[in-house]
Parts: sequence; C-alpha cells; structure tokens
Amino acid sequence: MRIAAAILIGMLVLGLAGAGIGYLKFARMVDRRLAAGAFSNTFNIFTMPRTVARGDRLTPEQVAARLRHGGYTTSRSNPVGWYHVTPRTVEIFPGRESFVASEPAVLEFSDGKISRIFSLRDQTERQTFELEPQLITNLSGQRERRRLVRFSSIPLPLVNAVISVEDKHFFQHSGFDLSRILKAAYIDLKDGHKEQGASTLTMQLARGFWLGPQKRWKRKVEEILLTLHLEGKLTKQQIFEDYANEVYLGRRGTFAINGFGQAARSYFGKEVSQLSNAECALLAGLVQRPSYYNPFRYPERARDRRNVVLTMMRHNGYLPEEEYRAAMNAPLTLTPERLSHRNRPRVSPASTSSI
Repeated sequence: MRIAAAILIGMLVLGLAGAGIGYLKFARMVDRRLAAGAFSNTFNIFTMPRTVARGDRLTPEQVAARLRHGGYTTSRSNPVGWYHVTPRTVEIFPGRESFVASEPAVLEFSDGKISRIFSLRDQTERQTFELEPQLITNLSGQRERRRLVRFSSIPLPLVNAVISVEDKHFFQHSGFDLSRILKAAYIDLKDGHKEQGASTLTMQLARGFWLGPQKRWKRKVEEILLTLHLEGKLTKQQIFEDYANEVYLGRRGTFAINGFGQAARSYFGKEVSQLSNAECALLAGLVQRPSYYNPFRYPERARDRRNVVLTMMRHNGYLPEEEYRAAMNAPLTLTPERLSHRNRPRVSPASTSSI
C-alpha cells in the first residue's frame, strides 16, 4: 500500500513538474511574440497622404469617405482621429495615432469646392490641409490579407455578436468556461460522438497564434497552458483585439481573409466601424465554418447562419426588438473584393491623387 502511494505521489510530482516546465516554455514563447508585436510579420502598404487646398473640387461626403478609409471614425475615442460632417463643413480632429499628425481644422465648402480651411489650434486660416494616407493592402508572408483594427474601433454589435455565438461569458471567465465545458461533455457522451465545441475566445487565439491544426491530447494541454498565460498577461480587450485580427474568415482568390477588418472590406467594401447589425452577425457566424457559410457561394446558408446569430444576440439582450426585426429582414448586400491596382503591394500615381 505504501509503495503504491509513493508511486502515485511520485507520478503526481513529476506531472506537476512537467506542467511547470511546459508553462515556463510557453510563457517565454508568448512573451517574445507579444514583445515584438502580435502581428509584426504583417506589412501595411499605404498611399501617400493627400493634401487638399482651397479651391479643390471636393464635397464634404468625399472628404469624409477619405477620412474613413484612413481609419477615422465619428467616435472621439478613436486613436487615429475623428470627424464631424455638416452639409457645408467637415471638422477634423487627428488622434494620437494619426500618421500625418495634422492640427485640428474645419474645411468649409461652397459650390462643390473647398472654400475655406480654418485651424482650430490658433483660430487662423490655412491654404492647405493634409489628410491621412489610405491603407491599400495588408500582407503577411503566408498569403494572408489582414487589416488591423483596434478594440476601440470595433463596433459594439460585432463584439456582442461574436461573444453571443462563440463565447457568451468571455468578459466574465478567466480563460475557461466550466459550465460550457461540462455541457459540451454531457451532450457528446449522450450522443456518443464529439460534436460540441467548448473553446473560449482565448483558447481559440492560443491555437491560432501558436499551435497547429492537429487534434491530440498534447496539443490540448499546450492550449490550456497558453490560455492561462494569455489571460494573466493581457486584458480582455487586448485578447479580443488580437482575436479579431487573427480569426480566419474565408478566402478571396488565393489569399486567406484574416480578421474582421479585412472581412468587412472583402465582403462588404466597408471599414469595420461602419458595419450594420446584420453585417456584424454575418461575420460572427462565419467563424464556425467560413467555407460552408461563404455568402458568395452559399447565400442561403449565410443568411440562415446570420439569423441564428441575431437570435442569440436578441436572447442575450444585445438587440432591441425593432433592430432585431430590421436585421433579420435585411438582404445580403455583398461587395466582392476586386484584385485591382489598389490591392497590389505598390503605390501608383493614380492611388495618391484621387479621393
């Protein structure tokens, strides 16, 4: 009896020691990547900044569109910058992450032209104003397209859609959802085969960043260790931001679509901050099976999946009844990504001279 107990204790000590060594190994690996930047292998390709001047034939809507494509939104908390449009003016407020770091200004319009540029810093007029460069494309060494987004620029309906369908208790748990794990295990045992998923967003991020697709017990242990370290190292907002930039959402041509920023552009021709409730739900629904729910090839499947996500959002209290009904009835309006000159890894004269 004593020998058996000693053997069990020895095995337990060895197991704990192995887990500790494994944790330290993965902790160093995670810290190295985070220190270098989670997406340091991704390259942004921009146009030149656009300088506008008094007399240029432009409208407030054209300037606002240029600002949106440069990363601006109407939210004052946006780190790139924010703007406010009226029928005759555009107020522009560059943020701390603005590329051109221009001063705040008001552009006034008359007869289809810029009639006045007024600095809000010293209350004097200017002859020109420099607008943010536009992102042409974003490439990595693995034929992936990715448009990096900040958590602050991700619309709340998209956050709510993702957690509703992928990880309901994401902002409450510490990396593992025990109730979901037990529920999935019970259903799998009852049905006699493994179908239910219980991975949290943090676990999915750990897999996507550091682990291969092989399904084995060793990988599951590695995933748990990575998840523990990520939850201790990053805030929930940082984890969601990295997840939102990493998640695989299908293919366009020979390139993989990674992240909601690129998916918003590829499927809807929009910045992620401009997505509607229905569009947010569709993108969240793609996470499970991007090829099966591809809206270009299988629009009915995509619509049905989108409506499942909307129903879950409504059930979780994220959508009022009126918005829920409108989103459920919204048509699929898709804008296929065209691999034209604006998507190639170079800057052409045309791309720097036009709104």
